[in-house]
Amino acid sequence: MHDEAHQQILLLLIILFPLGGAIVNGLVGRYMPKSLVTLVGVGSVAVSFALAVATFIELYGISGPDVHHPALTYQFYEWFSLGLPRGNVAAINVRFLMDSLSGVMTLVVTGVGGLIHLYSIGYMGEDEGYPRFMSFLNLFMASMLILVLGSSLPVMFVGWEGVGLCSYLLIGFWYENRVYAAAGRKAFVVNRIGDFGVLVGMFILVGVAGSFEFTEINAAAVNGQFRADFPFGILGVMPSLATVACVFLFLGCTGKSAQIPLYVWLPDAMAGPTPVSALIHAATMVTAGVYLCCRLSPLFITSDVAMAIIAVTGTLTALLAASIAVVQREMKKILAYSTVSQLGFMFAAVGVGFFAAGFFHVFTHAFFKGCLFLGAGSVMHAVHAHGDADIFKLGGLKKILPITRWTFLASCLAIAGFPLTSGFFSKDEILLGAAAQIYRPDDALQHAVGWFTLIGLTLAAVMTAFYMFRLYFLTFTGEYRSADQSGDHPYDAHPHESPPSMTIPLVVLGIGALFAGFLGLPHVLPITGTHLDQWSWWGHWMHSSVAGQPVPEEMHIVNLASGLAFGAMAIGISAAWLLYRNKSRDALAEKMPKRLFDLAFDKWRIDELYGVTIVKPIKQVATVAGRADMTFVDALMTKLPSLNVLELGRIFARLQNGVVHMYGAVMIVGVVAVLAFFWAPHSHIEATFEGNNVDLTTPLGLGYEYRWDANSDGEFETTWAEAPGTSFAYKKGDVRGVAVFLMNARSGVERRVHVGEDWVPLPIEAVALVATLRREDVGFEVRLDGEDLV
Repeated sequence: MHDEAHQQILLLLIILFPLGGAIVNGLVGRYMPKSLVTLVGVGSVAVSFALAVATFIELYGISGPDVHHPALTYQFYEWFSLGLPRGNVAAINVRFLMDSLSGVMTLVVTGVGGLIHLYSIGYMGEDEGYPRFMSFLNLFMASMLILVLGSSLPVMFVGWEGVGLCSYLLIGFWYENRVYAAAGRKAFVVNRIGDFGVLVGMFILVGVAGSFEFTEINAAAVNGQFRADFPFGILGVMPSLATVACVFLFLGCTGKSAQIPLYVWLPDAMAGPTPVSALIHAATMVTAGVYLCCRLSPLFITSDVAMAIIAVTGTLTALLAASIAVVQREMKKILAYSTVSQLGFMFAAVGVGFFAAGFFHVFTHAFFKGCLFLGAGSVMHAVHAHGDADIFKLGGLKKILPITRWTFLASCLAIAGFPLTSGFFSKDEILLGAAAQIYRPDDALQHAVGWFTLIGLTLAAVMTAFYMFRLYFLTFTGEYRSADQSGDHPYDAHPHESPPSMTIPLVVLGIGALFAGFLGLPHVLPITGTHLDQWSWWGHWMHSSVAGQPVPEEMHIVNLASGLAFGAMAIGISAAWLLYRNKSRDALAEKMPKRLFDLAFDKWRIDELYGVTIVKPIKQVATVAGRADMTFVDALMTKLPSLNVLELGRIFARLQNGVVHMYGAVMIVGVVAVLAFFWAPHSHIEATFEGNNVDLTTPLGLGYEYRWDANSDGEFETTWAEAPGTSFAYKKGDVRGVAVFLMNARSGVERRVHVGEDWVPLPIEAVALVATLRREDVGFEVRLDGEDLV
């Protein structure tokens, strides 16, 4: 019991420490010294990482061949319940879960995120908004941890929205710059489109599975509950419930993880400080979509159509982004499109059913992409570049920035897929999955998707190796080109290596970029006669949480994937060596047709296409709606009533003309009206029912007295009294007349009370209640027909 409680509190504290750091620095950080802000911001994440390691060790300790699904859980409280069709109820619990999938992701988020926090000390320490920056970083971490550890879709969605909010806050951190602020808004709006898809998919899932919990949804998928047809056809086709739900969920993933068509926000996210770029691209937000697909992998593999859409979209994204990256000039922009392309690799792996391989690339990508972004920041810090660094104005930095250079080179080798680096293993597994699709028997769709994915990803891998070493050679080889610069912000003529707070994270991440891939080592070894997955620690560890296609045993498939991966790396690096090593001119621009180069440099003008086909029409509709609002809503519903009131005010203002006898006349009229109100009694009867009893009441009036005749015998059962009611019991078929009179004690005038408007008829089941006037001396008749109310 003690151990269980210990595990639970650890899960909660992993989230609470960065959340607490965000609150403290956000509320009082500007009043604290920088050292204390740093201690709170970096220390909270460091503690969260230590707790994550401790919890992961406990999780690893309970895993074994006899444990099918090792997991640690903590239910905080029941959030609310949702009524479902057929009388079912879905309870939404604030519950956290660490299993093999979320455990690795938690280590990545807290570990790489912690190094980025450490790096921020040197990079952002002199910024006036440093406390605010640390608060936003901590909030980002807490939101991502909620997303990862949430055991249900609603809890995950809280973290999902949290990282979306934090991306807006951090990308537009320097909000005084209108371009940066616009980039933050763009990221926020584009992600809202994807979030709509997640919400729709979420409610389809709960409608079928009857629960928001991932385990329940996956169990329903395994049991075939999502194979039924969707109630509505699409273009004459009846897709399955799984297909519709997965497509909507994937729409959300295209927003959060920057895939076609919602990838356009991520390159603009470079407007934020470099640590933000590293945090978004390497360890947190953009990998959320891949994580969601892996978490619901048993659901996704039930829909071949959805899987094909994901694979094709990922492949097209990898190709498109890589083709843009090969011609860009700025360091961070090249890395941004590189991230989009690598995310395409991950989704292509998901689409061909190799979820574990796709998530393995998430793991290795966190190391080398985090190191690359922080290395770019180190270069910019060294040369005092503003916003971004033009690689054609750099060069020769390998001697000046040795730590940055070597760690950057290690990461370039990893992302290019150089043998025995982390990217080599993860990218090889993705190509293995695509190659395996080609050999699926009797499945034309998977066969076609396999060929398209394999060829597309191979071409993207060639371009990846090329643009990364183009970036490396132009930045670190040759001579430093500070003398060739012009403009308002020339680079520093005497750059220097970054401080230890920036270089230590580079070293740690660089080491991870080189060696983290050995967790998937056996998939590239020619172990004949044995199922390869049995030799992979990563495959064993992920098997309990992630579904997917079986790893092929045929070595010719493995050799094909390994050969393509190695060949793509060799061709890309060799081309970059020949064109850019120790050179300063853009050889690719000289060799490519100018129009083609310009089109690729302009990002294939897709932003402009969106602007013409989507943004501009929406703005036009908004303009028309705005004018309609000003013309009809503001004029007719707002201004016209106010003009009427104003005119009435002017009319009554004429009475206030200073003429004393006019004031006296108005006062006399008012007094007469008040006296008339109190002189003549006015009331009505109300009826209520309880069992077989009828309660008749009239509103209590000031100074009113009543007397009742409840049985129509012409004699009053009560004398004049202020009690305004009477009651009687009735039986089936009972008919009686009731009369009530009231008198104003001040005036002495006696009046018969009239029936209230709600009497004819009362909407009571099985009872016809009618109140009708019978005789002046009796008053009215109450007719009670039908069965007893009870």
